[in-house]
Amino acid sequence: MSEETFPSSKAAAVPQDFFANASDFLWAMGDPVRWLVLRELAAGPSRSVLELAAAAKRSPDLLSKHLKNLRAAGAVIVVNAPDGDGRKSHYAVPERFRRVDEWGKPMIDYGVCVLRFP
Repeated sequence: MSEETFPSSKAAAVPQDFFANASDFLWAMGDPVRWLVLRELAAGPSRSVLELAAAAKRSPDLLSKHLKNLRAAGAVIVVNAPDGDGRKSHYAVPERFRRVDEWGKPMIDYGVCVLRFP
């Protein structure tokens, strides 16, 4: 996904009740592996578990567990694979959270926190 497809920082606000318990959401963000996953997903298109595992240098089984926590927190969603193969699952940050800062770097604005990546 190119930077032009990211919504601007003036995109629609996240509903206030989206994260009923912000502390649970922030707990999910607190793990270094999950942070790396979010950085990978903020910077580009949807990715498979195998692609994310390779980027994180972790096993696919471990990444699946981390992705389960991120899904439960509402930080990522499961999407269809770009190649149209319905048997594959890819993960992405929902478009409504994706932003680009004033320098063109991707960031994620969840409403309760903004994640900026180096």
